[in-house]
Amino acid sequence: MNKAFVFDFDDTVAITDCCVIVRNADGNVVERLTPKQYNSYKLKSLEYFDYTEFKQVINPRATFVMALAQEVHAENHDCYILTARSSAAADGIREFLMSNGIIAKEIICIGDNAGEIAAEKRKVLLSIVQGYDKVYFYDDDKHNVEQAKTIGVKANLV
Repeated sequence: MNKAFVFDFDDTVAITDCCVIVRNADGNVVERLTPKQYNSYKLKSLEYFDYTEFKQVINPRATFVMALAQEVHAENHDCYILTARSSAAADGIREFLMSNGIIAKEIICIGDNAGEIAAEKRKVLLSIVQGYDKVYFYDDDKHNVEQAKTIGVKANLV
C-alpha cells in the first residue's frame, strides 16, 4: 500500500523560537504571535503581519511527533512538510529534518500565498492524495485538521 505522511512544521514536528510580528501602520510592534496564535489571529484596522522571523528556523526542538516521522521515514513511506511558513524557511526546515534522520519528499511552504491557511493546506493535500492509497496528516490546528478530513485524508490533531 502506497502511503504518504504529511506533517505541519511548527508545534507539530518542531517547536521554535520564531514569532510572527503584528505591526501597526507606524511599523511599531503590536504583538508577537506564536505559530498557534497566528493561525487564529485577525488583523485589526491598519495592522499587518511581519514574517521576518518566520523566514528562519530559530532554535528548533523536536516534538514527540518527530519520533513518528522518523519511524515512517525508516519504513520508506513518503514524508512531506506542509507549513504556513514562507518558502524562505524551506532550507532551515530541510536541515532540521536531516539532522533528525529524515529526508522529506517535499517541503511545501504556503506562507507566500495570499489565501487562508486551512484552505491552502487543503488544496495541497488534494494534490497529494492523487498519488497515494492513503494519506495521513498531522497538524496542531483544529481547523486545518477539519479541512483535511473533508477530502478523505486521515487527519490527526496533535
